[in-house]
Amino acid sequence: MSFSAAADISPQNRAYDIRDCGSFSDQVGNALDLGKEPLDAAIKSAKQGVKGLHGFQSWFKDDTAIPKVTEILKNIQSMKGLRRLIPYPNIWIAQQPVFVCVNESTFTRYGTRLRRDPYKTCQELSLYGLYMPGWRYIFICERYFTLRKAPLGPPLRNCPHIVGNRFVVDAEMTRLAYYQTYALIHEMVHFYLQRASLGFNTDPKETYASNLCVNFDTKTSLRNPQNFQFFVASKSWEV
Repeated sequence: MSFSAAADISPQNRAYDIRDCGSFSDQVGNALDLGKEPLDAAIKSAKQGVKGLHGFQSWFKDDTAIPKVTEILKNIQSMKGLRRLIPYPNIWIAQQPVFVCVNESTFTRYGTRLRRDPYKTCQELSLYGLYMPGWRYIFICERYFTLRKAPLGPPLRNCPHIVGNRFVVDAEMTRLAYYQTYALIHEMVHFYLQRASLGFNTDPKETYASNLCVNFDTKTSLRNPQNFQFFVASKSWEV
């Protein structure tokens, strides 16, 4: 898969700054648009904490997590800008995330100050997306476009079954959460957590499997973007 920058939609003509995605720019923009409704539902659910009916206790354990969860989800919903991001024309100007589809020239184009080559990292680790703390850029990997665009409705036969705070079939939750919209929400959690986020080199490392995510305590769950992704996806599939 390759992207033609010439086909990009200008950031001035849309709500998001999407770069190097060529004819896929609309697809990325649509995925972001589709996140508005599930984010709104998840924020309302998060405010109820463990009294809510849709998994807050499983993903975040107790009500002390309410302020942080709602803060992060509201930031994503409003696409809040952050200060002191690289590259910065002015450290006092808050900058929103920039979504960049990676290719072989991304590392050269966006600067060797990046700690790793986004294209090679995407390929080597089979990632859907990549965020490096301190930067404006959220990198979208080629594998991202293999994800389904958005859920059309909850297939009841695939609804997760939970016994003793564990998913009977771990893959059930994975099927419900892995859509383009939720993958971008995952990367935006990284963006708003910045260096507080779990990642490749943290202890513990970033975790993706649902049954590992629910085993985290409150403090660690608030650092793991996958917990947020599963929570938003869970609220979206409410029946």
